[in-house]
Amino acid sequence: MAERSDQKGARIFDYSLWHLLLVCVAASGAGFWVENLFRLVTKGVLDSRHQLFPFLFAYALAIFVLYAVFGTPQRMRFFGVRLLAAQTKANAALRALAYFLLLFFSIFLGEMGFGLLCERVSGVRFWDYSDIPLHVTRYTSVPTCLLFSLGILLLMRFAFEPLMRRLSRMPLSAARPLAIALCALIFADFLVMSVSLYAFKTLPEYWSIRFPWAD
Repeated sequence: MAERSDQKGARIFDYSLWHLLLVCVAASGAGFWVENLFRLVTKGVLDSRHQLFPFLFAYALAIFVLYAVFGTPQRMRFFGVRLLAAQTKANAALRALAYFLLLFFSIFLGEMGFGLLCERVSGVRFWDYSDIPLHVTRYTSVPTCLLFSLGILLLMRFAFEPLMRRLSRMPLSAARPLAIALCALIFADFLVMSVSLYAFKTLPEYWSIRFPWAD
């Protein structure tokens, strides 16, 4: 999957590892604001999402794994094996459908599994979708999974490759230290939250803004 080139450094299929990590950082920042805007609309609250910095590690990890394992909707693969490679309209529709279903079930099972695991280990309810129709446990629901899946499908179809092309213009001498520093920062922030959750049975709350329509 990853290979070494003297000129281009470590690569994950089509892209430099370091440029890919920068896109993952961007995704973690976007995830922070997507979650906050959802909470603003539904609950009237903006908050830190238990992080000191405005990044969510789970989104960075998800984009990295998604690209490394399945590629993009237009060039879908399973690791190194291309899927529906012929560039026909029928194959494009099938790839998009397969990618969407993959996202839906991954998010559905991932949210539910992670939420239940955290609750079992720490007793803390990380989030609660109980007020959303078609929820399954308090940690996932059909509507939220549909919206997240559609959003990520569109991101990977229309934004991922253009962003990678732009970032790939950045010299590796700049991309490498920047990616390492930002990823270390995001992971350390996530680690602090995890230690607080499992050791002290509480989640860090750094800041919160409540609006008039808040619950």
